[in-house]
Amino acid sequence: MNILVNQVVFGLKKGVLGMTNNRMGVWTQGCSLNKCPGCTSVHTWSPDGGKSVSVERLLWLAGRQTSSPTGLTISGGEPTDQAKEVITLIQGFRHAFPSSEVVLYSGLRWSALKSRHSALTEHLDVAITGPYVRSQAPLALAGSSNQEVHLLTDLAEGLYRDWQTLPLHALQVASAGGEVVTVGIPHSPRMEQAAIRVGATGSWQQAKGVESP
Repeated sequence: MNILVNQVVFGLKKGVLGMTNNRMGVWTQGCSLNKCPGCTSVHTWSPDGGKSVSVERLLWLAGRQTSSPTGLTISGGEPTDQAKEVITLIQGFRHAFPSSEVVLYSGLRWSALKSRHSALTEHLDVAITGPYVRSQAPLALAGSSNQEVHLLTDLAEGLYRDWQTLPLHALQVASAGGEVVTVGIPHSPRMEQAAIRVGATGSWQQAKGVESP
């Protein structure tokens, strides 16, 4: 089974889209919602972009890391647009890395996610839900304060009990293919100002990928 992805990263640190160190991140390509003004991931909206990769290939990449991943964060794009593929990825990841943390970001509100994709929510430890609203202040693990962090398992309750105390805008920075890559929830106005100061063209966007699948 193939899944359309925009980027795949390894080595995510605690506080960057999750609560364990050395996690895997997968950003799906395509967002049928595409209605969030100021979204920093506009490049993931089009279903015609990204790369089609087999779930088996992604799990193979995870298994080749020097240190085994402790968790999986899935964002996008809108992951529920490929719900069956995402479920297959999570199932394979949990089989390969038992007791790992699984986090999913969705632009759907929790009620819609639960009713439309109950099979998917049953595989999650944490769901961070709701549309991004740029005018609202961010949370440590969400882009805007209207978004909700749902702890769905005992594992999540243990890992996330202090998540609100994490610093805002925790980012990881790396280089890949001559590009500077950032992963995390950015301070968008500050990043746009920095891009202007260094003469970057266009508006600032998040990374296209640390490791190509």
